[in-house]
Amino acid sequence: MKKKRKNNLLTAVLIALIVLSVAAIVYMIIFHREETVVVKSPPEQKKQTTQQKAAAKEKPQALTPAKKLREKARDLPQPPPVAGTPAEKEDVVIAKITPPRLKLKQMAIIIDDIGYDMTPVHELLRVDADITFAILPLLAHSRKAADMLHKANRETLLHLPMEPLSYPKEKPGNGALFSDMNDEEIIFQLEKNLASVPYISGVNNHMGSKFMADEERLMLVFKQLKKKDLFFIDSRTTNNSKTTAASQKAHLTVASRKIFLDNDRNYSKIYQILMDVGNAPPGNAPLIVIGHPYPETIRAIRDANKIFREKGVSIVPVSKLMKKKSSEGAS
Repeated sequence: MKKKRKNNLLTAVLIALIVLSVAAIVYMIIFHREETVVVKSPPEQKKQTTQQKAAAKEKPQALTPAKKLREKARDLPQPPPVAGTPAEKEDVVIAKITPPRLKLKQMAIIIDDIGYDMTPVHELLRVDADITFAILPLLAHSRKAADMLHKANRETLLHLPMEPLSYPKEKPGNGALFSDMNDEEIIFQLEKNLASVPYISGVNNHMGSKFMADEERLMLVFKQLKKKDLFFIDSRTTNNSKTTAASQKAHLTVASRKIFLDNDRNYSKIYQILMDVGNAPPGNAPLIVIGHPYPETIRAIRDANKIFREKGVSIVPVSKLMKKKSSEGAS
């Protein structure tokens, strides 16, 4: 009996040990899984901490003001290329228009005869002045010049060819209006010219000493311009101009050129004319001067503009002066 009890006791103890062993194994499995989940995170945190420390060590020193400016300039978006450069090889430099130190006087400079060649357009865009460009219609570079100047935020006019008294010895060129045209022919040619030079804000005449003296024909042109909300600048190629009378009947805003810069293509004389204009006291009528895309004229405008800024003379788009103008025009 005692032996049987002893065997039962050993059996119970053995079962208990087996149960405890199984429980221990289960516990270790569970513990190991939890440990695996918990232990994965610290290495990542440790890695991040190491990277942060490394970044802190590699952190650059504070930038100087000059370096900050260079960094900002490097991050600025580059301006898009201007369309119309010859074979897209030549970079077009466009001067940013900056206001003069003082604002005492405003004048407009119109450069006529744009459209024959793109070289003077490139040169004039390098001048830090808000020059107005008068583009002839139906030339090889009329459209290209209009597109380029529009993208450069420069004001443009249609330089409208008209019959001179010296015709046919002197020819006004493509798209000219003649006094012997009937109404339909004048309107048709005018519309064709306007379509060939987009983005314009107004019109001025090319030649036209005969056509500008014909009030009836001129009024027909002015009525068409009025419909398109354009203004007209009389280049004053004749003392018999009927601009004032025709504009009053057509209710069109007009003004007149005051000075031609380069009847004599001499740099010193052109520069002196600009200085005289800049030093003259401001008047009531818009101060409008007209020149041509000659190298001497471009150089004189560039040099004079530097003096203008110091004296508070501002070169502005001609439309800015026209806004101050009544529809009566100026003599």
